[in-house]
Amino acid sequence: MADMSAEDHADYLPVVRRPTLEDLKIALSKGWADFKAAPTFGLIVGGVYTFGGLLILYVVSALGYGFLGFPIMAGFALIGPYAAIALYEVSRLRERGERVSWEAMARDLTPGVMRECSYLGILLIFLLAIWLKSGAVVYAIFFGMHLLSLPAFMEALFSTSSGYGFLMLGHVIGAGFAILVFSLSVVSFPLMVDRGTDFITALITSIRTVKLNPRLMLGWGAFIGVMLLIGFLTVFIGLMIVLPILGHTSWHLYRRVVV
Repeated sequence: MADMSAEDHADYLPVVRRPTLEDLKIALSKGWADFKAAPTFGLIVGGVYTFGGLLILYVVSALGYGFLGFPIMAGFALIGPYAAIALYEVSRLRERGERVSWEAMARDLTPGVMRECSYLGILLIFLLAIWLKSGAVVYAIFFGMHLLSLPAFMEALFSTSSGYGFLMLGHVIGAGFAILVFSLSVVSFPLMVDRGTDFITALITSIRTVKLNPRLMLGWGAFIGVMLLIGFLTVFIGLMIVLPILGHTSWHLYRRVVV
């Protein structure tokens, strides 16, 4: 059999609509409705995610690497789409008019679906590891190899030229990672959960979604970043509500964009 051409392969990719501001508004409205209708599931998923973040921060601080606190909080958002898999399933069950239960969610999240999602999850964790390594490198550039205590580091961060440089370069690098991860995951996980699509096809579809309306989609990404920042400023506690709402909204945005 002859090799499949790029044009032939494109026929197997999902059709992607150009996302609009109206799509985002409707998705947010439905996402909030899902959270209100099934808050227990959202709070449990958000709680596990929050506990994981707090545990990582505690371990890092105990080891004397408090300067990685900010990169960890920023980078932890990179694996948020994977953590929200159960939330996509809650939204799908409600969309089909079915009763939401852990049993129903386990039935639909088959081993095949979870395997493909795990492949992308591993990629996100790999990117998180690179991001944290980048944070250590940026620290060494501005503060050298000497590890400052957390109080000393916080004082230097906002009162010295090295601290300002650390913040500026760190934000630039972080923005690059955030845009990359957003482009890879904005609709990929919901697509895999919904159709059992392989993760390569899901990645391509997600990137195409961003390319069709980069301003709007990057604006949505910035909104996600602001909401997560609010969650982080409450020492992760706010994430128990922010993550479920964003997860449900991501599902409905996927449903309006990917045909």
